[in-house]
Amino acid sequence: MDENKVTPKELKSMFWRSFFVMATINYERFQSLGFTFVLAPILKKFYKTDSERAEALKRHMKMYNSNPFMANPILGTVVALEEKNAAGEDVADSINSIKVGLMGPFAGIGDSLFWGTIRPILAGIAAGLALNGSILGPILFLILWNIFNFGFRYYSLNYGYKMGIGMLKNIRESNLVQKISEGASVVGLMVLGVLVASWIRIETPLQFHAGKQVMKVQEILDGIVPSMLPLIATLLLVYFLKKGTKPNTLLLWIFIISFAAGAFGILK
Repeated sequence: MDENKVTPKELKSMFWRSFFVMATINYERFQSLGFTFVLAPILKKFYKTDSERAEALKRHMKMYNSNPFMANPILGTVVALEEKNAAGEDVADSINSIKVGLMGPFAGIGDSLFWGTIRPILAGIAAGLALNGSILGPILFLILWNIFNFGFRYYSLNYGYKMGIGMLKNIRESNLVQKISEGASVVGLMVLGVLVASWIRIETPLQFHAGKQVMKVQEILDGIVPSMLPLIATLLLVYFLKKGTKPNTLLLWIFIISFAAGAFGILK
């Protein structure tokens, strides 16, 4: 067996260790210690002398910060490069540069895909079930979320190792970062729209009399745009958040306006 080759068993070990990338995050080097923890057994195998191992460990203790899910394809690519370096190809100087070059775009993909799309969709489905009294809500969320969690981490680690530096070429040629970011943004906005209409309940009991006919303001608004008041409230909150208003301040104003509008019969 070639001592400078990563075995499937070692890749599986890296997969399980990758769940600890965020375990020691700090504001000097962020996730570098967790990243190095995943690589440590492989580096120990590749490099035989203490000085070589120390150099490799120092190389990966430099600042690293990305989405925790996207650490795995980067880890796979880095291991492929470390494998080449241990075999005699002098690529040590480019390893950290490639890692730093990947962590920024991959952070954007991971944040949009996992935090902004997959998790809100699954949480929305689960919350809907839970609100109806079904215990399947949290169970379904945990099962589906961890299918994505475990599946993506395992596949992307192996893909990164298999492709190595070729992954960079594929990403550039396919424009993958922009496609995923745009797609995730569109889906995320759709989910946000559904959640606003489903979860935010703002109605007005106001009505006007036109002769014998009663005109209800809420029915008129629903005829123009269903859930118009929740939409307006959400857009106002987004506007003030972008202006720098603190969330706690907005919560206080929501309480005051809701209490006053309810007391005067404007909203219900």
